[in-house]
Amino acid sequence: MFALKIDRLIIGTLRARITAGIRKRDNSTKQLRLSYYHHAMPCPMVYKTLSQNFDAIADQYSDDECLVFKGEQKRYTYKTFKEEVDNIAASLLDLGFKKYDRLAVWLPNTSENVTISYAASKLGLIKVNINPAYVERELQYCINKVGCKGILLSSSIKSLNTFEILRRLVPELNEGVSSTSELSAKAVPTLKHVILTGEKTFVPNVYSYEDLLRRGAQLSHKNLIERQASVDPDTPVEIFYTSGTTGQPKAATLTNFGIYNLILSQRKLFGQNFTRLCIPIPMFHIFSEMVGVLNAAVAPCHLTFPAVLPDTIATMRAIQEEKCTALIGAPIIFRDILTHPDRKKYDLTSLIFGLSGASSMHIDFLRQVEKEIPVTRMAQAYGMTETAGIITCSMWAGDNDVKRRLSSIGQPMPGLELKLVDQQGNIVPIGTS
Repeated sequence: MFALKIDRLIIGTLRARITAGIRKRDNSTKQLRLSYYHHAMPCPMVYKTLSQNFDAIADQYSDDECLVFKGEQKRYTYKTFKEEVDNIAASLLDLGFKKYDRLAVWLPNTSENVTISYAASKLGLIKVNINPAYVERELQYCINKVGCKGILLSSSIKSLNTFEILRRLVPELNEGVSSTSELSAKAVPTLKHVILTGEKTFVPNVYSYEDLLRRGAQLSHKNLIERQASVDPDTPVEIFYTSGTTGQPKAATLTNFGIYNLILSQRKLFGQNFTRLCIPIPMFHIFSEMVGVLNAAVAPCHLTFPAVLPDTIATMRAIQEEKCTALIGAPIIFRDILTHPDRKKYDLTSLIFGLSGASSMHIDFLRQVEKEIPVTRMAQAYGMTETAGIITCSMWAGDNDVKRRLSSIGQPMPGLELKLVDQQGNIVPIGTS
């Protein structure tokens, strides 16, 4: 069960938004008296890892295009993406990464970022998602907090020289030790391997991502197959940092089983709306990874990443060129499209669904988005990093009650129990504040 413990000042608003969506699902639903709701799964949960299901989908839909990275001008079919995932996983295994080792990914929205998400599930590694805008002090904290054994980064992100930041944190990189040796870094003692995106690196102790891909293609994948078979669904696969604006970031750990079943629940709700999904949200954010990136592991779909960094023009161009049927994002993404002076130069009529999260939007604004972008149907979601993303979604209201769909945050997702409690842990009755 998920219990939300909140101050009395915000109970009323949150209670109204959640219960507006769940009080009357249909005529047979009894009116709720307490702020507790259990949304039973329509089918049993599935005991699988993400990689097990991904492999099955990749084999069945091998020639279907699944990933498009517009900023990198890269396109993957399920077959070519699976090959890259397997090759990088084989190389990481050869480097000595063991089950439960943490691999930090300090990247924006790149193909390498996505590949590691899938490779981690195969190897039983835990991918640690780090905000690419973090500076030296924040990076050190995140690495040490969970004991990262490796880090994947690019040489720079826009004006931020990320590799130089790492070099200042790890001066041992400049000591000229053989690239085959493990690091011994005073500031980040658990860090043993550094991987840099791109073709070549001439820095000691630093591996090139492309070299590792080529190396993985030459290795036997027998050990990889054996490792993957030993990974059970309860194995952690992702760590996201949260609450960094109100203190030191907290590390939220998520398992294969939890992620797989939550995404499966989302797919049953959003269905064909997610056939061609546009994902402009930064990947270090839980919304991007759980509602976007990992969809290809659960059901066949087409995912488009408009740009390496947020870019409204790139997002509109991607929707037009890839005929995206759905767009996910924080309110600012929809607002920037709606108010952009060049919006009418792009054909966005393929959009049949928009899902907004991170903060709520007023019903009038959502109606404006539906009418003017246009988007056939908008919905709002509420979630937390610790709960692997979406807890509730207003899509349940459908078109039978447009006001409820646009003005509430809906019902809990299937498989979730939710209650609102006061500071003493008591369930808050509906209709009180």
